[in-house]
Amino acid sequence: MAESILFYGFAAMILIAGLMVVISRNLFHAALWLALSLFGVAGIYVLLSSYFVAGIQVLIYIGAVVVLTIFVINMTREITGDMNAPRKTAVVPALLASALTAALIISAMLKTDWASRMSRAPASGADNTELIGRLLLTDFVVPFEAVSMLLLAALIGAVVIVSKDTGEKE
Repeated sequence: MAESILFYGFAAMILIAGLMVVISRNLFHAALWLALSLFGVAGIYVLLSSYFVAGIQVLIYIGAVVVLTIFVINMTREITGDMNAPRKTAVVPALLASALTAALIISAMLKTDWASRMSRAPASGADNTELIGRLLLTDFVVPFEAVSMLLLAALIGAVVIVSKDTGEKE
């Protein structure tokens, strides 16, 4: 009973904060709403007994990404004011695209055989963090390294783009 109440509370927090991110006219306020939404996601991870993922959610997304976003918003004075209202001609296509995306997601969810996709629960003595580490370094080592290389390439690309914009040459 208490778990259900907490789950619905966190779900409502995520949905309301996510909606506020979209409709906020001030970028700073939108970033704060995003932090609240991500905190709700961390709460759901705690309810699922995935404490490691919840901690990473708070440290990386709230502690780094949102704080960096707020820092950039405050350092860039041109965008700290109110954003321009969306053009009225863009509202209808945006609503249609959103409805189509929602319909596709709901259709995929309804057609998926969730029972066959459920994995066995880990042994009661196994630690969540230990299992994640073991899986990342055994079964999923190739995708893990591929993501590492992709992130490295993105970082190098960002440095190249920034250095071209500022005119710095090594």
